[in-house]
Amino acid sequence: MWLEIFEFLSTVIAVVCCSAAVKLADDYLDQDYDAVVGKPNWARILEQGTMLYAMFLLALAAGINASLSLSLFFASYIIGMFGSMYERFPSRLTGFQESLLACIAGIILFGWSNMLFAVSFVLAVQLFDDYIDARSDQLAGQRNLANRFGRMECIIICLACIMIAWRVNDYLFLPVFTGTAIIYLLSFRYERVRI
Repeated sequence: MWLEIFEFLSTVIAVVCCSAAVKLADDYLDQDYDAVVGKPNWARILEQGTMLYAMFLLALAAGINASLSLSLFFASYIIGMFGSMYERFPSRLTGFQESLLACIAGIILFGWSNMLFAVSFVLAVQLFDDYIDARSDQLAGQRNLANRFGRMECIIICLACIMIAWRVNDYLFLPVFTGTAIIYLLSFRYERVRI
């Protein structure tokens, strides 16, 4: 029993670190958009250290549970490219091509079931976040799947993705959900206090 509790808690901590790393990277990239709508942003506080803290947290997450943390990070990268599929990046590849390479690398390194779980879960989180932020993202001119496809459609697909992730790996679902919820609630509380 103690082993299961330890595994659960270590998985939650790995997901908290990974989710925080993704949040910091996202805030770093979205500084200008968030400034337009007056949304709190960690990059304004951490400034140039934002990406270093993100890398440190990702390294911690990988040290605790590499296959889970890195597959979640790869999935975040893939989902993050959805709004920039045809845009060219410094690699001279489009967002679609970079996403495809990240997906192939993730499958090779972590297995197809880990990547399917991670992509489904991260897509559900992104859809839920876009549903919540639909109005502020529209004001800022930021890409948002709820505004693009419809809010109800966004929630339906979100629920479908949650069910897929749960079906693919019900053992990991609860600790990953818990770790993600901790960061999401802390972030939400921070935004409420700063507004």
